[in-house]
Amino acid sequence: LSDRFFPYTAIQTDAVLSLDEHTSLSTSEVDFAFVVWRSFPERIVGFPTRSHFWDAEQRRWGYTSKWTNELSIVLTAAAFYHRYPAGEGPAGWGARPHPAPPPRSLPRYYHSLFTEYLPAGLRELVDGLAACEDILMNVLVAAVTKLPPIKVTQRKQHKETVPQQ
Repeated sequence: LSDRFFPYTAIQTDAVLSLDEHTSLSTSEVDFAFVVWRSFPERIVGFPTRSHFWDAEQRRWGYTSKWTNELSIVLTAAAFYHRYPAGEGPAGWGARPHPAPPPRSLPRYYHSLFTEYLPAGLRELVDGLAACEDILMNVLVAAVTKLPPIKVTQRKQHKETVPQQ
């Protein structure tokens, strides 16, 4: 799963639109999310969200998909984020994670930071669980920018009910 964040040289746009195969969005929803992302290019901007919380009773972190007004994670199943080199964005973007990754000849994009800077054990855990890569990417981007993700809402789809006979 962590291969979805590999720093492919073919990615030349500033915006990366990450979509899972089961994601269904209208073009107007994608356009709206892109407009929001252009206003906040250092942040993850997307549709499905989750929240993490400390469960004092179980003495561990929890994760929920309950619909609330609080969120801490935008799933990369439908999200925009920047391929921008970390630490080289517009003024006020925040600092690199510490300690700073070693300099390389290639720019350090979020993809590069995910693939090369995060401890291999974290990526192996994500791959072994076959889940949670979006949590890890959100933590990475928040550590780099010191900013939370932004949720945009999907248009509610009206489903017609077939009358029972």
